[in-house]
Amino acid sequence: MFCAVALYAEDIPVMIEFQGVIPGGGRVFVAIYYSADSYRNGKGPIDQSLWIESTGETIRVEMLIPEGECVVSGHQDANGNGKLDFGAFGMPLENIALSGYGGKGVPGNYNKLKVPVYRGMGVISVQLNKVRL
Repeated sequence: MFCAVALYAEDIPVMIEFQGVIPGGGRVFVAIYYSADSYRNGKGPIDQSLWIESTGETIRVEMLIPEGECVVSGHQDANGNGKLDFGAFGMPLENIALSGYGGKGVPGNYNKLKVPVYRGMGVISVQLNKVRL
């Protein structure tokens, strides 16, 4: 008898922390991308997402993320319309957060923004910022 075993990456509980939140300034949208194909500069299919209430300047949520690497993305929905708004030249009008991004210049691609995910890693902390060129 032949037996095949499929190996899957194990989901790791990871605390996602958003700093720079404006309390009561709109919910924070969290998006997790597991690969460059899903990220595509924020235009690909989101692998995992949720909304968090803006209860303080720092908010946290625990998520189960496959071991490996990911990009954590988010924005604070200041006007409550359920989407990230853009202005002239495609600049976000609302505060955004990306793992591996400090808020200045063009954020970059998946390889620049990805963070490792491994057992015992603790917290992935991201800062909400206005994008500045």
